[in-house]
Amino acid sequence: GGGGATPPASLGSDNLATIPAPLSKASSGEDSSEEEYLDLDAASSGLDVSFSSSMDDLESSGVQHALSGAQLDAIGQHNLADSIVGVKVFYRVAPRHKLALVRALQKRGEVVAMTGDGVNDATALKAADIGIAMGKGGTDVAKEAADVVLADDNFTTLTHAIAEGKGIFFNIRNFLSFQLSTSFAALGMESVATAFSLPSPLNAMQILWINIIMDGPPAQSLGVEPVDERILRAPPRKVTDPIVTRALLTRAVSSAVLIMFLTLMVFSHELDDGHVTRRDTTMTFMTFVNCDLFNAYACRSADKCFYEISPFSNPSFLWAMAFSVVGQFAVIYLPPLQSVFQTEALSLGDLFLIVCLSSTVLLLDTIRKKFLRQYCSDGSRRGRSIFRRRIKKKPKQPTE
Repeated sequence: GGGGATPPASLGSDNLATIPAPLSKASSGEDSSEEEYLDLDAASSGLDVSFSSSMDDLESSGVQHALSGAQLDAIGQHNLADSIVGVKVFYRVAPRHKLALVRALQKRGEVVAMTGDGVNDATALKAADIGIAMGKGGTDVAKEAADVVLADDNFTTLTHAIAEGKGIFFNIRNFLSFQLSTSFAALGMESVATAFSLPSPLNAMQILWINIIMDGPPAQSLGVEPVDERILRAPPRKVTDPIVTRALLTRAVSSAVLIMFLTLMVFSHELDDGHVTRRDTTMTFMTFVNCDLFNAYACRSADKCFYEISPFSNPSFLWAMAFSVVGQFAVIYLPPLQSVFQTEALSLGDLFLIVCLSSTVLLLDTIRKKFLRQYCSDGSRRGRSIFRRRIKKKPKQPTE
């Protein structure tokens, strides 16, 4: 694997090793080099070719460098990690070489995935970060040593698994962006009100309701958002890339500031007589919830603007939004719930004003994605996290 990514490296049996075409560029993330796939199973799969003809085939296929098992023995364990940089093919290898290659790649900070089916693959399968055994043709020993068993012996299945994992990673980021912005806005709003000796804009039941409907359906539905094709085709991310990036925090904080500003503006406008009434808290309550619903829609993608996202690509999100809207109207307009949440019915004019104000969250999101991408995109250099882990490189030992 290259660049600290998670390529499905296949380290198999003996003799000639070839490099298959990349299964997918959809491992997970960005900012890394091309994926590399190492396959040492060629000879055991029935390829009966001579060394010279094999090397001719490798040269014609564009492979630049190859090492044999004997050459690996000559390198030595201490220099192996640096010596295999750029090597695409390993041939005539023994089981001990496979284990040495796995450890050498891990020493370079790579996440190594290995496929195998034989008894002699078990040691390397166990040592790899992700050991993948063949379900149909694999031995019981290989299956026991592996982390994953490929039931259909089809590498295309690995592609789908990688895409699923990549989608989960980016959806977690979108989920965190939404959750953090909601929490920051609620905390900031109460803090500002306390600092300026203002009454609390929301009562306890309203805050609890916000936590229920925001932490519930809309937030959960972001976890099953279909991943954009550009993300699936992006280079693999580095192992050291964290989930929480500087760009994610920038998006969350900026959304929270706008939500807090709009909510407090409505609250201060309604609080004209200095006494908090049901209408004051209802207008504030409705503004905050609507801002959060628009923000949830914007958080469906870290790169696409709201008008570039299909409303129907995630049915779970539509159902979640519908549930939240119906629940919010029930809290505002049903008399039994009005007494519990201390709300009152709002006019169509009030609702229109609230929708117009809260929709500016989408405008802010568009400005970030169109004009401030260098600060608000997880893939940009300035958007990377200050929490990035750094792997210290050991100084090279002088060779004789």
